[in-house]
Amino acid sequence: MAFVKKTRYLLAPPYCKSVETFIIPITGSPSEALGGLNLAGGWRYFKNLRIIQKRNNSFVEVIMSINEFIKVAKNFSKTSLTEAEFQIENLVINRVPFASLNMSKPHIMGVINITPDSFYKNSQVKNLKRLTKIFYEMVNNGASIIDIGGESSRPGAEKISVVEEKQRVVRPIEQLKNCKINSLISLDSRNLSTMKVCHKVGVDIFNDITAFKEKNKINFITKTFSPIIIMHMQKEPINMQINPKYNFAPIDIYKFFSKKITDLIQAGVKKSNIAIDPGIGFGKSLSDNLNILKYLPIFHGLGVPILIGASRKSLIDEITNDDYKFRGKNKKNIKPSKRLSGSLAFAIHANKSGVQILRTHDVFETNQALICHNSVNL
Repeated sequence: MAFVKKTRYLLAPPYCKSVETFIIPITGSPSEALGGLNLAGGWRYFKNLRIIQKRNNSFVEVIMSINEFIKVAKNFSKTSLTEAEFQIENLVINRVPFASLNMSKPHIMGVINITPDSFYKNSQVKNLKRLTKIFYEMVNNGASIIDIGGESSRPGAEKISVVEEKQRVVRPIEQLKNCKINSLISLDSRNLSTMKVCHKVGVDIFNDITAFKEKNKINFITKTFSPIIIMHMQKEPINMQINPKYNFAPIDIYKFFSKKITDLIQAGVKKSNIAIDPGIGFGKSLSDNLNILKYLPIFHGLGVPILIGASRKSLIDEITNDDYKFRGKNKKNIKPSKRLSGSLAFAIHANKSGVQILRTHDVFETNQALICHNSVNL
């Protein structure tokens, strides 16, 4: 993994041929970023930028005001200025509704796993009565989307048959659609056959951990005009945590999404139907996950809504144990049932970064945390 050197000076003028240039807004509340620009038409603002430049495998980071950045670009060339202004516009432009949801405010996606082997046992649902009860609770507690999954994608999970996945999810989704509740249903699946059946029963969003990499899935999405969430993952769930490698995860993943979004649009998918998920915990080391979270606002430059799912994940255990070891204490592994506090901390961080969709197992607690945070974040 590359080291990002923080300096006072850029390697070269922005967007010249010898370097790659990336901008990350430093977000704040209206009072914290007084006189700044509105980020993505939402609830956060920015007037300063982290500029990261990459030359070969070297990275530098420089903090500049928007005006300083534009001035440097203008002094170099008209092409540099045009690109700088374009990138700033990507950060500022209002996000259009995604799956009918207003992206100028945050939304919560509740997780329901219809699997016997999900990493978090409390999210597992084994009968339709409990499913309906949890669904009503999540919607009443503030979930705009309920994400239904029939196949575990935890590290080391083996792929199940499409037939088994359909048996797990189709009837429950039919039942939830009959509840006539004002919440969208997302299908968490990587299988086209399951997507097609669930589209017929009314699924609103398709959430694919493999980022719709197969052409036949893209054709299906194009024909049905379905909203989609594309996630980044190295390898497959069964082996994704075996020695994942990046130069610098936030930039590698940003470039992945930039190409993916371009390819999808060229294939006929509407940009307004695309949201992205950097895939916390999917083929990433602890340092990769933390860098993604530290530099989250970089993904606003893609011009589409962002989803973050750090709920109950193992990086919370790793961070906590590292702290105990630093203090000379021994601590047993922290099970998913004991990771709520860490989940809420990351949810607040994502909200402060302007992330539009928070995927969580704990809808009530996450919504309460956002309400309390926003009540004092003037």
